[in-house]
Amino acid sequence: MDITVNAPTAAPAASSAAPAPAQPTSAAAPQPSQAGNTDPSCKDVHIFLSKGWNEPYPGRQGKLAGAICYGLDSCDYEDILYYNAEGSDYCTAVSEGDKNGIDQMTAYANKCPASKLVLTGYSQGANIAGDILGGADICAGPNPGLDPSTSPGNKIGAALIFGDNRHVADQSYNVLNGSSVSSNDPRSPDSLARMNKFAGVLRSYCDQADPVCAAAGSGPFTVDNHLNYFDRYTDDAAGWVKYMLGY
Repeated sequence: MDITVNAPTAAPAASSAAPAPAQPTSAAAPQPSQAGNTDPSCKDVHIFLSKGWNEPYPGRQGKLAGAICYGLDSCDYEDILYYNAEGSDYCTAVSEGDKNGIDQMTAYANKCPASKLVLTGYSQGANIAGDILGGADICAGPNPGLDPSTSPGNKIGAALIFGDNRHVADQSYNVLNGSSVSSNDPRSPDSLARMNKFAGVLRSYCDQADPVCAAAGSGPFTVDNHLNYFDRYTDDAAGWVKYMLGY
């Protein structure tokens, strides 16, 4: 198994109160890419991670990237670059992540047209992942979201969002017991309609006790239920991604 970590080089590191999760480690020379990719750095599966507020790269989702790549011969991940340390402006960070995420995904799809892409975002990064699919709404910007009929949108084999502060109740891709509850700032109808074009490859994880994604619910809420998605659901999420990608 070859799990290569593409570490960020263009954004400041952020501090985090929580310990960093186990991360995939760099491995040896890349394996031959699948038919249609001519660049030897291309992987059959390439994961884009959008980290949570104030997390160091790759944040809690490093555990998920490792689980997805486990057992696959050609798989790696890339951090969506954006600065969201404590004290940073929320919308400035989201807009930066929106733009960089789309640019990074477009660049990889152009370089590696036969690769399968996976997008995953947690907490503030879930806002960004949702914007990449559905376009910006709460943080106004020029981002209309990806088109599922053209690259790189049509290269996305699976997308996941966890603890989304833009969570909307009763969507077909919602999972867990918070699926029927919205956040305090649900995604706008126009952005949601665009994001729902990816419903067939999307999962949104929300626990009813998460004070972020389920904030409009009745609770009771615990912060731990926002922080521990990857302790509880990594295996489930990774298994679903592999199923969606045909592994």
